[in-house]
Amino acid sequence: MLFSLPAGAWCDRVRKRPLMMATSLISAAAMVSIPLAASYDRLTLMQLWVAAFVVGSCHVVGMAASLSYIPHLLPSHRLLEADAKLASANTLADIGDPALAGALIGLIGAARAVAADAVSYLVTAWCTLRIRSPETAPSPRTARPSLRSETRAGRGVLLGRRSVVGHFVS
Repeated sequence: MLFSLPAGAWCDRVRKRPLMMATSLISAAAMVSIPLAASYDRLTLMQLWVAAFVVGSCHVVGMAASLSYIPHLLPSHRLLEADAKLASANTLADIGDPALAGALIGLIGAARAVAADAVSYLVTAWCTLRIRSPETAPSPRTARPSLRSETRAGRGVLLGRRSVVGHFVS
């Protein structure tokens, strides 16, 4: 909750694809630091906390960017199907990831499993790079509300206090 509303408001102001690639690359770097430090016997609990915070923050920003990028990639009549497929994939990942992680750790060890996770972020960045659909830059609206105001409006929508239509239409 700390980052999701500001991340969503910020993602509306920037191009999504470069942001998605950056969050994947930053996550890969944070994850690869763990087995690297472990190989030199320098891994600390603080490093694990920082890596978890960095990856979690990147995940929030990357998800906000990817969810708002989908309407740029697909025609409006395909958005409902895309959202349903994305929700199904996320649910499957939520269910299967812990079991897969445990199996991978048992098979190749914790450090190599974390390194494999770092590679998965690199694959995500590469796949995002391969998207060929042009992304138009967000229009710089001169009368755009401040980031704080948009975040407050988002919180109001989540809490059921305000309509999103009246606030963002200019």
